[in-house]
Parts: sequence; structure tokens; C-alpha cells
Amino acid sequence: MKPIDILKLPLHLLSVASREKSFVDNPIIGSPRLNRWGLHRYRVTLADRLAWSRRRCLAHCLSAEDLEAYARHGLVIKHDFLPPAVFARVRDEALAHVSEAREMCQGRAVTRRVTLDPVDACQLPHCVAAANDPRLDHLMRYVASHDVTPLMYLQIIIVDPDRGAQDPQTALHIDTFHSIAKAWLFLQDVGDDDGPLAYIPGSHRLDEKRLAWEYAQSLSAASANNIYHARGSFRATPEDLDQLGLGPAIQVVVPANTLVVADTHGFHARTPSARPTVRMEIYGTLRWNPYALFWVPDPLAWPGIVSRRATLLDAAGDLAARVGLSGNSWPKVSARRMDSPDVGGQSS
Repeated sequence: MKPIDILKLPLHLLSVASREKSFVDNPIIGSPRLNRWGLHRYRVTLADRLAWSRRRCLAHCLSAEDLEAYARHGLVIKHDFLPPAVFARVRDEALAHVSEAREMCQGRAVTRRVTLDPVDACQLPHCVAAANDPRLDHLMRYVASHDVTPLMYLQIIIVDPDRGAQDPQTALHIDTFHSIAKAWLFLQDVGDDDGPLAYIPGSHRLDEKRLAWEYAQSLSAASANNIYHARGSFRATPEDLDQLGLGPAIQVVVPANTLVVADTHGFHARTPSARPTVRMEIYGTLRWNPYALFWVPDPLAWPGIVSRRATLLDAAGDLAARVGLSGNSWPKVSARRMDSPDVGGQSS
């Protein structure tokens, strides 16, 4: 082991009690010996128990129907989420928006987004209001099991089957070893040929079969050929799904103005598109330390931060990339309409 790696060991050890998930980047989390002794199995089990404990404190904010939908399926689908007139204003505002944005390229798919922070998105008042709808906020907090502030964006996904390699998000996978909430308020119809979300209902639940599968993956994840798998976003083969006793994935084909909130500890993927597609949505994500206690303060909700939370986190990521601490997965791109098919062209 290199001297610099030895110096990092205390940080690697502390990160075991965090949301850190990478087996290849953390020699403790990725240790085959420690995982044979049950390290990953214990992390998954404790995270799940604490999540359900925290959810009991958040359940009063949801309807019995939504609680049942999450418990049974791992995702909640709500049609006609906004009143028609309100939705029309949100959609028209989003389609007309021109600004700098951030883009991530993954094979054939490009994801473009701008934050919906109240201060930095003041030119998108209807989108900001929709993103901060209390019903959406409560659902995300419950699914993620944390009473903290989600990050919200106006997002568009552009897929061109003739460009690049296959999108890695089209493989069935989990995002990490604990519950994460992701939300999509679709501003356009999502048909079965529009690259819809695929999700295996009930795959968010931790039973003995799932725990045994997680244990088996942990023994070799650090040396996996698939870098996403090695970093803790486990991919599942058809044989894996048979072993787990899970049914087939459903495609979330829905009309515009449908809200979907999913626990992405469940198996999910983006359905491959056979034709060029463009899909716009209000998108939210909420992930937090799975071992946090319920009453841990939320720094993203502090005055001066809450109205610029996503922007400040993006700026922190830019700084980390400039000093070499990380790569920059979301570079800025020059101003354009949100639904423009032109991609790339970094902003200065």
C-alpha cells in the first residue's frame, strides 16, 4: 500500500458510517475479507432498519394510499398532479426557457439541467413553485426516510441512438445500498418508445434473498469489470432477478402532469430508445447519510443556503474539480433553449 493510501485510511474508516458506497475507491468498504465477515451485509441491514424507524416519524404527512403504494411497490405514481391551468403555465415556462445549463453525457444520452433554487431560478417562478409543492416534498422525504431538503431541477434528457455507446443507465441497477428518493414531474407524455423509467415493483424491500445477493456482490465488487458496479451501483443480470424471486420490470408510461417518486434502492433503469427522444421534467433527488438520526440538523435548510442549495453544491463540485479532488460530471454549457438538441459547447 502506498504511503498516501495509508494516510487516507482514517478517512476511509470514518466513511463506513456514511453514505460512501464505492468498493473500488475505498479499501475498507471494498475489502473481500471484511465483507466475508459481513461488513456490507451489516451496513445494508442497519441502513434499512434505521430508514423504517425514521419513516414512522414522517408517515403522518402522507395519505394511507401513498403509504401503501410505497410499501408495496417502492414507487408512488400520481396522475394529474397539478391543476390543468397551473400545469400549462409550468410547461410553457419550461419550454421557453433559455439559459446556461449543466450537462452530463452517458453514452447515447445527454442529461441537461438547471437548478430550481428560488433565488437562482427567479425567472422560472411557476417551475419553482411546482418543485416546492409540499406534497412532492413530503413524498420525497418519506421515501428517502430523511426530513431534509431535496435538490430540485428543471431537467431534459436527450437520447440519440446513433451517438456513442449504450447508455449505462439502461442496465437494471440499484443506485446504492440504501434508500434514495428520486422524483419526476413529467412535462410531456412519456410513451413506451420515449425511454421511460423501468422499475421492478417491490425490489426496494430487504428480505433474506436480497440480503444474500448483496452479500455475494460485496465479495467481488471491488474487482468488477463494470465500473458502476465496482462503485457500489450494483447491476443485476436476469439470473440474479430469478434468484431474488422478483417479477419483471414495469415501464412507467404516463401522460404529462404525472408525478413519479421512486426509491432507487430498488432495481430500475432507463428503457433504451430506438429513436431520437427528448423528455423534459421537473426532477428531484434526496440522498442523505443512511445512519443519521432523525433529529440531525439539515444544513441545506439554513437561511442563506436553502434558497440556493443546488447552486451552492454545484459550485462546491466545480471547486473540487479545479483542485483535483474529483472529476466534473456536470460541466456548464452555453445558453440555449432547454429542449435544444444541440449538446456540448462548454460555457466559460
